[in-house]
Amino acid sequence: MAEINKRETFKEVTLDGRKFRIQKFDALTGSYVAYRLMAESLPFGMGAEVGIPQAGEMRLMSKKDFKELQLDCLMVCFESLPAGYTCIVNENGSFGVPDLENDTKTILTLTIHALMFNVSSFFGESLLDFISKGTRGTSQQTVPMSMSSSMGQ
Repeated sequence: MAEINKRETFKEVTLDGRKFRIQKFDALTGSYVAYRLMAESLPFGMGAEVGIPQAGEMRLMSKKDFKELQLDCLMVCFESLPAGYTCIVNENGSFGVPDLENDTKTILTLTIHALMFNVSSFFGESLLDFISKGTRGTSQQTVPMSMSSSMGQ
Protein backbone atom coordinates (compact mmCIF):
# COMPACT_ATOMS: atom_id res chain seq x y z
CA MET A 1 0.00 0.00 0.00
CA ALA A 2 1.40 3.41 -0.96
CA GLU A 3 2.15 5.85 1.83
CA ILE A 4 0.03 9.00 1.70
CA ASN A 5 2.03 12.22 1.82
CA LYS A 6 0.23 14.62 4.13
CA ARG A 7 0.82 18.27 3.26
CA GLU A 8 2.13 20.35 6.15
CA THR A 9 -0.23 23.23 6.88
CA PHE A 10 1.64 24.67 9.86
CA LYS A 11 4.84 24.39 11.82
CA GLU A 12 5.69 25.17 15.42
CA VAL A 13 8.74 27.17 16.47
CA THR A 14 10.01 28.22 19.88
CA LEU A 15 11.75 31.58 20.22
CA ASP A 16 13.17 32.56 23.61
CA GLY A 17 10.84 30.09 25.34
CA ARG A 18 7.75 31.41 23.51
CA LYS A 19 5.81 29.04 21.25
CA PHE A 20 4.63 30.19 17.85
CA ARG A 21 2.67 28.55 15.04
CA ILE A 22 3.31 29.49 11.44
CA GLN A 23 0.61 28.56 8.96
CA LYS A 24 0.61 28.29 5.19
CA PHE A 25 -0.35 31.29 3.06
CA ASP A 26 -3.53 31.00 1.06
CA ALA A 27 -2.70 30.17 -2.58
CA LEU A 28 -3.15 33.73 -3.88
CA THR A 29 -0.95 35.29 -1.18
CA GLY A 30 1.65 32.55 -1.62
CA SER A 31 1.75 33.14 -5.38
CA TYR A 32 2.09 36.89 -4.88
CA VAL A 33 4.89 36.51 -2.31
CA ALA A 34 6.78 34.07 -4.57
CA TYR A 35 6.42 36.49 -7.47
CA ARG A 36 7.64 39.42 -5.35
CA LEU A 37 10.66 37.46 -4.19
CA MET A 38 11.53 36.58 -7.76
CA ALA A 39 10.94 40.06 -9.12
CA GLU A 40 12.57 42.01 -6.30
CA SER A 41 15.18 39.88 -4.67
CA LEU A 42 16.69 37.17 -6.81
CA PRO A 43 20.44 37.45 -6.53
CA PHE A 44 22.78 38.25 -9.38
CA GLY A 45 21.77 36.59 -12.63
CA MET A 46 19.16 34.24 -11.15
CA GLY A 47 16.29 36.39 -12.43
CA ALA A 48 17.36 35.75 -16.01
CA GLU A 49 17.23 32.00 -15.33
CA VAL A 50 13.52 32.22 -14.54
CA GLY A 51 12.68 34.84 -17.17
CA ILE A 52 12.85 38.00 -15.05
CA PRO A 53 15.18 40.63 -16.51
CA GLN A 54 17.34 42.48 -13.98
CA ALA A 55 19.69 45.43 -14.11
CA GLY A 56 22.70 43.32 -13.12
CA GLU A 57 22.44 43.68 -9.36
CA MET A 58 19.99 42.65 -6.71
CA ARG A 59 17.30 45.26 -6.19
CA LEU A 60 16.29 46.16 -2.68
CA MET A 61 12.64 46.46 -1.80
CA SER A 62 11.33 49.84 -0.81
CA LYS A 63 10.35 50.28 2.82
CA LYS A 64 6.67 50.25 1.80
CA ASP A 65 7.06 47.02 -0.20
CA PHE A 66 9.03 45.33 2.58
CA LYS A 67 6.39 46.26 5.17
CA GLU A 68 3.67 44.86 2.90
CA LEU A 69 5.58 41.59 2.49
CA GLN A 70 6.31 41.45 6.22
CA LEU A 71 2.64 41.98 7.08
CA ASP A 72 1.66 39.14 4.73
CA CYS A 73 4.17 36.92 6.55
CA LEU A 74 3.17 37.96 10.07
CA MET A 75 -0.54 37.45 9.38
CA VAL A 76 0.11 33.68 9.25
CA CYS A 77 2.05 33.71 12.56
CA PHE A 78 0.37 33.03 15.89
CA GLU A 79 1.63 32.83 19.47
CA SER A 80 0.42 30.03 21.73
CA LEU A 81 -1.02 31.78 24.78
CA PRO A 82 -3.16 30.42 27.65
CA ALA A 83 -6.33 31.57 25.85
CA GLY A 84 -5.26 29.86 22.61
CA TYR A 85 -3.41 30.93 19.49
CA THR A 86 -3.27 34.70 19.06
CA CYS A 87 -2.48 36.31 15.70
CA ILE A 88 0.77 38.30 15.76
CA VAL A 89 -0.68 40.96 13.43
CA ASN A 90 -4.36 41.75 12.94
CA GLU A 91 -5.94 42.39 9.53
CA ASN A 92 -5.76 46.15 10.12
CA GLY A 93 -1.97 45.93 10.68
CA SER A 94 -2.07 46.39 14.45
CA PHE A 95 -0.24 43.94 16.68
CA GLY A 96 -2.38 41.21 18.25
CA VAL A 97 0.38 40.47 20.78
CA PRO A 98 1.26 43.93 22.17
CA ASP A 99 4.71 43.16 23.61
CA LEU A 100 5.96 42.22 20.12
CA GLU A 101 5.47 45.66 18.61
CA ASN A 102 8.99 46.67 19.73
CA ASP A 103 10.68 43.26 19.50
CA THR A 104 12.55 43.49 16.20
CA LYS A 105 14.43 40.20 16.66
CA THR A 106 11.30 38.12 17.15
CA ILE A 107 9.37 39.87 14.38
CA LEU A 108 12.21 39.50 11.85
CA THR A 109 12.78 35.85 12.83
CA LEU A 110 9.06 35.07 12.45
CA THR A 111 9.04 36.82 9.07
CA ILE A 112 11.94 34.69 7.86
CA HIS A 113 10.36 31.49 9.17
CA ALA A 114 7.06 32.34 7.44
CA LEU A 115 8.87 32.98 4.15
CA MET A 116 10.92 29.80 4.40
CA PHE A 117 7.93 27.65 5.36
CA ASN A 118 5.69 29.07 2.66
CA VAL A 119 7.93 29.39 -0.38
CA SER A 120 10.78 26.91 0.13
CA SER A 121 8.91 24.22 -1.82
CA PHE A 122 8.53 26.64 -4.73
CA PHE A 123 12.10 27.92 -4.81
CA GLY A 124 14.03 25.11 -3.15
CA GLU A 125 16.57 25.57 -0.39
CA SER A 126 19.38 26.79 -2.63
CA LEU A 127 17.43 29.84 -3.83
CA LEU A 128 16.36 30.73 -0.31
CA ASP A 129 19.87 30.71 1.15
CA PHE A 130 20.15 34.40 0.35
CA ILE A 131 17.16 35.15 2.60
CA SER A 132 18.68 33.54 5.67
CA LYS A 133 21.27 30.84 6.14
CA GLY A 134 20.60 30.60 9.87
CA THR A 135 17.01 29.42 9.83
CA ARG A 136 17.51 26.28 7.71
CA GLY A 137 17.06 23.17 9.81
CA THR A 138 15.17 24.95 12.59
CA SER A 139 11.64 24.42 11.33
CA GLN A 140 10.43 22.60 14.41
CA GLN A 141 13.13 23.28 16.94
CA THR A 142 14.06 25.93 19.42
CA VAL A 143 15.54 28.91 17.61
CA PRO A 144 18.25 30.92 19.39
CA MET A 145 17.43 34.59 19.49
CA SER A 146 20.86 36.20 19.25
CA MET A 147 21.37 37.68 15.82
CA SER A 148 24.74 36.03 15.44
CA SER A 149 23.47 32.52 16.06
CA SER A 150 20.04 32.63 14.40
CA MET A 151 20.66 34.80 11.37
CA GLY A 152 24.31 35.06 10.51
CA GLN A 153 25.46 31.49 10.04
